[in-house]
Amino acid sequence: MEKRDLIGKHYSLLYESIADNPDLLICRWNSDTTLTFVNRAYAEFYGMERDQLLGKQWIDLAEKGPCNELEKTLHKRAEVEHPFQREDPVLAADGAVHWIHWYNQPVHDTAGKLIEYQSVGIDVTEQKKARRRIIESEQTLQLILDNIDEIVAYHKPDLSIVWANKAFRERVAVDKDSLQGNTCYHLWYGRQNPCDDCPVLKAVREKKTVVEEIEQNGIIWHIKAYPIFDDSKNLLGVVDLAYDKTREREIYSRLREREEKFRAIVESTDDIIFELDRESRLTAIFGAWIESSEVNTDFFIGKTAAEIFPEGIAEVHMMNSEIALSGEQTTYEWSFGEDVNQKHYSINLSPIFDEEGLVTGLVGIGRDITKLKETEEALRRSRDDLLLTMSRLLKVKDPYTVDHQRKVERISTAIAERLKLPNEKIEALRIAAIVHDIGKLSIPADILNKPGRLNEIEWALIKNHPDEGFKILKEIHFGLPVAEIVRQHHERIDGSGYPRGLKDGEIMLEARILAVADVVEAVSSHRPYRPALGLEIALEEIKSGVGTKYDEEAVKGCLELFSSGFVPD
Repeated sequence: MEKRDLIGKHYSLLYESIADNPDLLICRWNSDTTLTFVNRAYAEFYGMERDQLLGKQWIDLAEKGPCNELEKTLHKRAEVEHPFQREDPVLAADGAVHWIHWYNQPVHDTAGKLIEYQSVGIDVTEQKKARRRIIESEQTLQLILDNIDEIVAYHKPDLSIVWANKAFRERVAVDKDSLQGNTCYHLWYGRQNPCDDCPVLKAVREKKTVVEEIEQNGIIWHIKAYPIFDDSKNLLGVVDLAYDKTREREIYSRLREREEKFRAIVESTDDIIFELDRESRLTAIFGAWIESSEVNTDFFIGKTAAEIFPEGIAEVHMMNSEIALSGEQTTYEWSFGEDVNQKHYSINLSPIFDEEGLVTGLVGIGRDITKLKETEEALRRSRDDLLLTMSRLLKVKDPYTVDHQRKVERISTAIAERLKLPNEKIEALRIAAIVHDIGKLSIPADILNKPGRLNEIEWALIKNHPDEGFKILKEIHFGLPVAEIVRQHHERIDGSGYPRGLKDGEIMLEARILAVADVVEAVSSHRPYRPALGLEIALEEIKSGVGTKYDEEAVKGCLELFSSGFVPD
């Protein structure tokens, strides 16, 4: 066999391996959309055999709205003589509509005549879902802010208003459009200049939180102005929160959330396609990304991952190469770089088979999923910012509780790690601990900070705070049972707890751990109605209640934790 034939055969095998990649829908079609080639992934997507699809018009398989528009475009040949992309909804064999991003490439003969088109499709359904979750999160937070009685507004450093909640707008009788760029001193007092005692102005000047009480028309407003900074400590603006201190209303939710801009999920990928030999040496590397990068790909040719990457990073590549060389496809994630420059890739390795079914090498496709990872991280940070805001709102009424929640979060998380709980349960417990007393927003401040004993009515209000916390948190989509953990954190094994008197197996493990951490921190710390009793008495309390009030494993983990020298501060 001539060398040219061997090269042609080699690249034919390489193309077939790429075409059979399970993540890519590949087809060829005539200008009337008649299919002339489909790969295995394309056929499986529609639940048909490849032979069944050949000769069919793919436009008959897709959603009619977008495809009718494309059909009109195809009649204008001049518009499709060059590569073009589309993103359309497609009904798959599983009965669900998937969003596919198509990369369409006209194919010409040697004379430059258009023969047909080749399309490569990538399922971007999950990316669209991620974008939708971001939008829903922002809408949820705005909805929460608009359904609280307290007045919340965000000002630029020049005191112009960026946004304000419904309570604020109703007080000054303006709509959202009239609010933008206006100032609080003009809306509230009709002034052209800021008030001398304005807490927001003081927060801008002093770059620190300012707390003031201002009387207006017989109403005493308790106002807190929080300066907001970026990562470089530059002042972005001030959030002010005000409530009517003269009436001490029941408060069910106080939230503030700094609006964040999230990057849109990447709509197209710049895949890295590469080839490895039987010894896992890199023999070829392809991709449009090469033209826009400064990577010298020749440097990597002939090297294995063990020779290219440092120990630890190389292992994941070599391990998956071994799996693919055994004849199985494998997919894994790879991250490199540090901090803001870190990149994340999803790597798919597929074996290349010869005519006898022997593996002659590997073909890999690396897809950049950095933006998707950044979006997930942004969602996590958004959630954590929400929790921080909720804690700050509670601090207005009860400064003891905020510090208490912070310490309980550290104790309960450390216990859960010692008990080797799954990461998902640890994260749910961590979030619940941070806001486990958020239901106290519904309790008047004079009761929360009362130095003496509570009467029956006051104690009944206190015992209701787990349910009130559940009502607030159940509307927030954490994706974890945070609200239920908060509702159960005062339940006890013997049924003597509140608010529902649950027993033993009816109480979630996370709530049992939280109960132990809550008691230890509360007993050992200072409270308005008594001085701190100390850690020793706190640990004796949970030891004496093992099996009756408190979970045995949770108590054991807590005792071991503190005996190791753990300090929650």
